[in-house]
Amino acid sequence: MDLVTRIYHTLGGGAATLAVIVALIALVGALAGVVTSYLVAGRAVYINSITAERSKWIEKLRTNIATYSGLLAELSFILMGQKVLSEQGSGSASLVANVRTKINNIASVIQLQLNPWNEIDKNLLRLIDSVVIRDRTDHLLVDKADKLLIAHSQWLLKAEWEKVKYEAHGGLYRWWNNNEDEKRLKKYRAWAAAEGSFDDVIAQFARVKARKA
Repeated sequence: MDLVTRIYHTLGGGAATLAVIVALIALVGALAGVVTSYLVAGRAVYINSITAERSKWIEKLRTNIATYSGLLAELSFILMGQKVLSEQGSGSASLVANVRTKINNIASVIQLQLNPWNEIDKNLLRLIDSVVIRDRTDHLLVDKADKLLIAHSQWLLKAEWEKVKYEAHGGLYRWWNNNEDEKRLKKYRAWAAAEGSFDDVIAQFARVKARKA
């Protein structure tokens, strides 16, 4: 207000000066409104684009992981059947090769979708990369890998969905939930070090890999 008063006196005062000042204030207010609207609209477009793309990525990843899990279950069934036939002294043509090709193909797609710098993604990459499929691979080992894949994926998909919600909400929501990512990561680390550990599974697959096919 002091600035307005000084401007008023500098311009000589009077009704004309007052009218000019009022007009200038109105102009500044209008410009501020235009700039604010532009920034808000720009942020809305950005948020809509980012959240839409992230939602599509989450859905594609979920679908590919489900496909991978289904193939692991199919592989486990085949390996179990071959083990039973072997114990009965019967021979059987290997059905593993066809499923192995499908598993390797979808695994490559998932690996390209994951972020190698994100902790949960990195664990999933390690687990997927460790899976070795041979005619005599233990079907129980494949089952363990499948269960761990699903469990770690649930943590990842939940975290990514929370990011979508975080980006889509306003400043108050983001302020209130500012530390949620860190809290979830701490819980994930504790779980991954205990029931979610896959070190033993990776070690077993390493032994399968070292063994002659």
